[in-house]
Amino acid sequence: MANFILTFHIKSDTGYQSRYNSFIKKLKELAQHNWDETTSFYCFESSLTASELCHKLWLESDFNHLVDIMVVIDVKNRVRATKGPLVYPSLLEKYLGF
Repeated sequence: MANFILTFHIKSDTGYQSRYNSFIKKLKELAQHNWDETTSFYCFESSLTASELCHKLWLESDFNHLVDIMVVIDVKNRVRATKGPLVYPSLLEKYLGF
């Protein structure tokens, strides 16, 4: 099992609520036990990899990779996976350290 943090941004537009609900539903299926006390941020354990989690959340929810953003970080193995239009991916890598 690895420890993950996931942060995301669902673009505020006409499809926002539907995409948000679908994304959260899938996230809670994948991470039944999680910490979610702050906005757009979850901590959880999973036997999946960061890439597998990102892929499942993208393809098995209404997440729109053209406008929505997610970052899945495996803090135990120091690996990350992203989907969506990151503006500053090099800064994410620099400040995350991997």
